[in-house]
Amino acid sequence: MYEGLQPRELSTSESLRLLGTIRFGRVVFSRYALPTIRPVNHVLDGGLLVIHAHPGITLTTDRQMVAFEADTIDPVTQHGWCVIVTGTAEEVTDPDDLARYRRLLPTTLPGPRHRIVRIRPDFISGVEYVPAA
Repeated sequence: MYEGLQPRELSTSESLRLLGTIRFGRVVFSRYALPTIRPVNHVLDGGLLVIHAHPGITLTTDRQMVAFEADTIDPVTQHGWCVIVTGTAEEVTDPDDLARYRRLLPTTLPGPRHRIVRIRPDFISGVEYVPAA
């Protein structure tokens, strides 16, 4: 642990609040029975996490268990936070939902935006690295 810092567990509401402050994270899924990680843009929609799933993300069309991680750690001070969401992912197919999510989702990463996946969280955990008391 970085000297002078200590981890502080975040509540679910704190974790979601922080997750909503940034638009970039990493989705973890199984590809050929191996864990695979890809960067994605995301947005929170109520209690759901919505991501662009570019062709490199080979999520099945059936519901699949995934993890999602986002963080902000200052490279100099090491202050920051990390949030991990684990849940079920499903491709969005409803035309109205697709249109709405395309308007809401940021486009800061390169690549096509034709697939959108919704993650229904089962478990949310977060930690913040703060100065030691």
